[in-house]
Amino acid sequence: MSQDICSICLDNIKLEHTIKILSCNHKFHFNCFKKLVYKNHNFFVNCPLCRKMNTDISKPFNDHKKNILAMCHGGVGNIRCVCETKSGLRCKNKSILMNYGKCYTHSKNTMKSEYYELYSNYMYHVLCTNYDWLSIIYLLDVGKQLMIKYLNPESNVTDILFYLYRYLNDKDYRKKIQNQNPNYSNTHYMNCIYEYYELNKVPKSWLNYCINKNIII
Repeated sequence: MSQDICSICLDNIKLEHTIKILSCNHKFHFNCFKKLVYKNHNFFVNCPLCRKMNTDISKPFNDHKKNILAMCHGGVGNIRCVCETKSGLRCKNKSILMNYGKCYTHSKNTMKSEYYELYSNYMYHVLCTNYDWLSIIYLLDVGKQLMIKYLNPESNVTDILFYLYRYLNDKDYRKKIQNQNPNYSNTHYMNCIYEYYELNKVPKSWLNYCINKNIII
């Protein structure tokens, strides 16, 4: 099949399209590649043409915000806020990047532009893991909040990982959670990191939507 055609969607690959060239040198629309990443839960997808594992994890843009948006659902930053006004009408403001589908008025714990580089690097790191999608969504949200609360724009991914590993290795806290919850599970423990670091609890509606649709919004 000619590489002027994306073998995933079977549509033409045009000059104005953002493309992804895999390590095997086959190319696809980036949005089509992204769907494979969502399904596979990481960048190491098998090429739809030759079935070789992709090892190219390069970002598509030189712009950090665009690199974050590239891995999010296409509606992020374009669709209206999911919340309602006091009068019961749908909010007319646009949703903000990695803000649960909400505008600044309805969720003020937003990421400033000076953090985009750090978060972009962290996001692409998380998408190199082999965790399940629920864990990935938790990690993306927790990492954002840890970054905003404890770090500065000059920090790096290892600084975010320090807080995650510190929590995961706190055996006394894990034991406490296990004793308090007879139905303890690893998912429950991951959720408790919000209390541990006094972060804002993730909205269940956003979490469930990301999990059920297998997307990032």
